[in-house]
Parts: sequence; structure tokens; C-alpha cells
Amino acid sequence: MQPETLTLCCYGVELRLADEAGLGLCQRLREALPPEFAAPREPSAVVVSYRVSAIIPAGAAEASDYVIGCDNVGVFATASEDEAYWWLHRDIEQTVARRAPHSLFVHAGVVGWRGVGIVIPGRGPTGKSTLVADLVRRGAVYYSDTFAVLDGQGRVHSYRGQLGVGSEDQPHDLRLIREESPAEPLPIGLIVSGGYAPEAVWRPAVVRGPHAALPLADSMVVAREQAAQMPQIIGQIAAGAVGLRGPRAEGEEVATLLLDIVDSALVSRAIDAAGDNLRGLADELARIAELRVRSPKGWVASPPRRLVTTRYVRVTDFLPPDEHARMLSSALAWEQDFQDSGVIGTDGKSQVDHHSRKSRSLRSGRLDELWHMFDKRLRAMLPVVRQQLGIPWFPISSIERQLTAHGRGGFFVPHVDNGNPLLYGRRISCVYYFHHLPKRFSGGELRLYDTWVTPTGNTGAGTYTTLEPLDNSLVFFPSDAFHEVCPVESETDAFADCRFTVTIWLWEPTETVVLTTEQAQERLAG
Repeated sequence: MQPETLTLCCYGVELRLADEAGLGLCQRLREALPPEFAAPREPSAVVVSYRVSAIIPAGAAEASDYVIGCDNVGVFATASEDEAYWWLHRDIEQTVARRAPHSLFVHAGVVGWRGVGIVIPGRGPTGKSTLVADLVRRGAVYYSDTFAVLDGQGRVHSYRGQLGVGSEDQPHDLRLIREESPAEPLPIGLIVSGGYAPEAVWRPAVVRGPHAALPLADSMVVAREQAAQMPQIIGQIAAGAVGLRGPRAEGEEVATLLLDIVDSALVSRAIDAAGDNLRGLADELARIAELRVRSPKGWVASPPRRLVTTRYVRVTDFLPPDEHARMLSSALAWEQDFQDSGVIGTDGKSQVDHHSRKSRSLRSGRLDELWHMFDKRLRAMLPVVRQQLGIPWFPISSIERQLTAHGRGGFFVPHVDNGNPLLYGRRISCVYYFHHLPKRFSGGELRLYDTWVTPTGNTGAGTYTTLEPLDNSLVFFPSDAFHEVCPVESETDAFADCRFTVTIWLWEPTETVVLTTEQAQERLAG
């Protein structure tokens, strides 16, 4: 009888298990290990093999002991099936933590909030699981309560094991609460160190620089081959993180304060012209933290504000195959008519600025030759699009369009499409994506930023929705929403390998328009 086997990979470490004892270990481990353990997609740099066998004495019907071997060396023996499982579970996790080739593991709890990582380092029972649970119940995205996984840029990745806290009316596995949330690597904003102390009043010291990151170094799982990475990664984190150090009060109180600190810091961080919406965030986090946790009685409550997710509508398979093929062949035939794309300056004139935008746009009017493929379809979709975007009806004064190619290194920093007074009439933006199949580039995603709505006006937030540039798809979104084109990577500079788009703007009149009843009814129907 063939033994049950399991092969999983996590952060560059491939683990192979053969359960020759028939204990059902493969299924138990597959269900219990974090979702970061997945089937290998490519050969791994590190491979570790486990084998579980049973010792059955002569004349006996059942095993007396179970032996676990690792890379053909016996390392553990027990008479208990459960003890064999738990030893194997712990050893697999520790093996990944020690031998991950491109990551450093820290004993810590981690959540994400508004695109910022909050890390609670600590070994043993420091109350970090309880604090992580309280943060998740308040809407934070669960990343881990076991390890913070750090990459070479100092960002934190997820390790979403089962969070073992809760009560009869609260789930024990909190990763299910936010299962739909992506676990993208995050910059670390806050490092909260110090264990839980009953009856404590939380008055942490606010620290910056290397001292802020020291608790991470103290809690690292570092093997000899990983030690060389540690100073560089800690230095990356120290440059942008704020430390809050001191005995912690009840988890609910601390969780509320932590999320409010990040909210208050982000609400003032509008996306600037250079696109660095997190620039100076650490300074703002430190300032807010000093006010909030050091002087709670003198704290002025944050102004009313709410975070609004930018709405969008995506339509797939927009053009039939023959028209899609014509669109692509036409773009390639017009290559000589493409020139560097411009941005509208403060003087109202278009100018090339490769610090803000890098792409090429069709300068001739030849796109009009293909516009019939778009016009009727777009107008038919508008009633539903307006409803989904929450944009009231407006008369369409004109439809602007542009054919653009993003090649290697192409991008467009965060911006709004109607930020210049000359462009105030743009109301709905629409992007049609098309390219060769199979795709010959990576990146180029559309990033739609959320919006802070405040009493003094709206501003871009640090959180966003990322949309892949799907071939033959169309995306609608409000023209006043902050958005960007993420950098495009391509193996060649060939024009045919570009990410192509037709960008369309639906304009409303910038002056008052008086309509008859019949005209209004006709436009409502369109």
C-alpha cells in the first residue's frame, strides 16, 4: 500500500512528507498550516523531506512507537499519534522560518490597516494574539499572529495561521473573517512592543530610527545563513517605522488607539504630484502618536471623516474577436504616429514629463476610423454604468479619446483626470485594454485609490483597489478619482509587446444647458 504523501512550498522552502504509518497526517497538516503553504509552482532552492514510520513489535497488531525522520535522519519518536502530529507541525513551521532563502521571520503578530502594516513582536505569551484579534474585529486585515515575514525591502508579508483566541460568540479562526482581503506586502508603519500588563494604563514611548526596529531584531528567527540579511532589512524598516514601546493595557483600548493613529496620519497625506502618497508618513505617525497616547486628556478628536472606496465597472470581452484583432493590427500599423505622451501643466499646455508619465500616444486622428466599434456599445452601457458608479445623469457634451502604448518602464503617477481647470468637464473615465496573447509584459495594473471625505474637502487615501489590464476588457470609473498606472515590465522594447489602451472621457457641459422636455427625455434614454 502506497503511503499518503504531501508536498507544499512556503517562502522558497519545499516540504515533502510521506506518512508511512497511516496516521492521516497529510490531510491534518494541509488543513492546519497557513494558506501560504501551497503546491510548488517551480523548483525550490531548499527541499526538506519528512518520513513517518511505525514500529510494530513482533507478534503485535498495533504500533508501539512512531518515528519521524528528516532528510533520512531519525529526529523524533513517540507513542502518541497526536504528539507526532504536533511535533511535525511545529518543526515544519520552524524549518521554514529558519531556512527561507529570501525572507526573515520574526515572532510577531501582524495586521494591515489602510495599506500600512502594524507589527506586534514578541516571543511567548505576551498578549499579541489577543491584540491581533481585537484589531481584526475592528476591521484590520489579518496577516499573522505567529510570524512577521520580512522581505529585502523591509515590507511585511502574511503568514495566516489559525488564530487561537475567541469565545463561544467569536470565531476562533479569524482569518475567515477577512478571507476575501488580499494579503499584499505592506510597509511597516507601527511597531508595538511590550507585553500585556493587567491594570496597565498604556503610555508608550514613541521612538524613531533604529531604536524603533530593535524589538524586531530581538524576536527574529535567524539562522547562520540569514544573519547577513538582518542589518540591511532592519535599516530599511527603521527609516519609515514608528515604535510604540511600553506595557500594554487591555487589547480593545490599544486596538482602538492604534487604528485611530493610522487614520489620523493618513487623512492628511494627500497624493502629491510626484505620486508618493506615503511620503513623510512616519513623521505624521510619530506626531499623532505623541498627541494621542502621551496626552490623552488633551487630545482633540479627529474631524469627522470617512473612507470611500472608488467605484468601478469592468466589462470583459468588450469587442468581438474580429474587431479586437483589427484594433490590435491597426495600433501596430500606426506605430510611426505614436509620440511621447504629455501631461497638462499649470499653464494649461501639454508637456512631456517622464518623472510623472512615460508612454506613447497616437498623435494622428486615425483612431476615429475605428470609433464606430466603440460608440454605440458605450452609449448602450451608460445607464447601468452611471447607476453602478453612483453618478447622476448629466448631458454628454463630448467624448474624448486617446490611444496609448505603455512599453518597458511605462507608468503614470497618481492623478485625477479632471484636476486642471481646462479638464473640469470630464465626468466619467473609461479605459479599454488590449494586447497580444500570450501577454508579453507584466505590471501595468490600474490602481484606483480610495478617497477620504472630510468637512474641508476630499483627498486621496493610501489604500486602493488594483485591477489587472485584462485583454479586451473595459473599466469605467469617476474622473475625479485618484488613480495610477503601475510600472510596466517587458522582456523587449518591441512595440508589439506593449500594453495598449484606448482611454475615453465622457464630458459634461461646463456651462449651464437649458433643455426642453423632449430633449431631456431623449438624453435620459441615451
